[in-house]
Amino acid sequence: MSRMIRLEPCQAGEGMYMGKSTDSPHFYMYHCFFRDLGVCLPFTQFECDFLNFVNSAPCQLHPNSWGFLRAFQVLCSVLGVEVSLPVFLHFYQLKIGVPPYGILSLSGSRDGGLFTLYAHSYKNFKQEFFRVALVGVDPLEDGAFYFGGLPKFPFYWCPKPSRFHGVGQLKLTASEAAVVENLAVLPRPLDCKLVLSLANSAYRERGLESEYFALF
Repeated sequence: MSRMIRLEPCQAGEGMYMGKSTDSPHFYMYHCFFRDLGVCLPFTQFECDFLNFVNSAPCQLHPNSWGFLRAFQVLCSVLGVEVSLPVFLHFYQLKIGVPPYGILSLSGSRDGGLFTLYAHSYKNFKQEFFRVALVGVDPLEDGAFYFGGLPKFPFYWCPKPSRFHGVGQLKLTASEAAVVENLAVLPRPLDCKLVLSLANSAYRERGLESEYFALF
């Protein structure tokens, strides 16, 4: 992976909202995504699917909302259930900032969200961003950032993201509906930082159980 990407500092006057250029394919990321939230490259399929669903580049989504995406994946792993975009979308809705450069934020649907905010104040996160450049990547052969020759998620700022309102917007399979019912009875909101801390723990189930409930 290290041979496929190059992390580059941005030049004076360069903004995360800039579109495609003659440079190598690239996208922008905030430092806090990696420092705080455990985001990794390449993105998971769930993360790519979400960015495509809302038509958003990675940097358009607020760090706290990335925290929700990450915590949901960890929670599903702990509970032994499949990570499902429709299940996640059931609990959230998307708020769009003032166009054309407003940040996108997730908030709980009318059924309520799953997690607390990672941080109540993310000051100056917009000033700490860098460019992720793809180096010598063949879109027709690469499977990390491309699929069938096309990007697996929007690389560049999208002026028209897609709003959604959570509950009832997507059809759920029987198994997804069962997962929604099980998640709905959890003592929400779960502590986002606690859930994220379980990502690499050998005792993930015990950590969640001791804080909230008996899983088994």
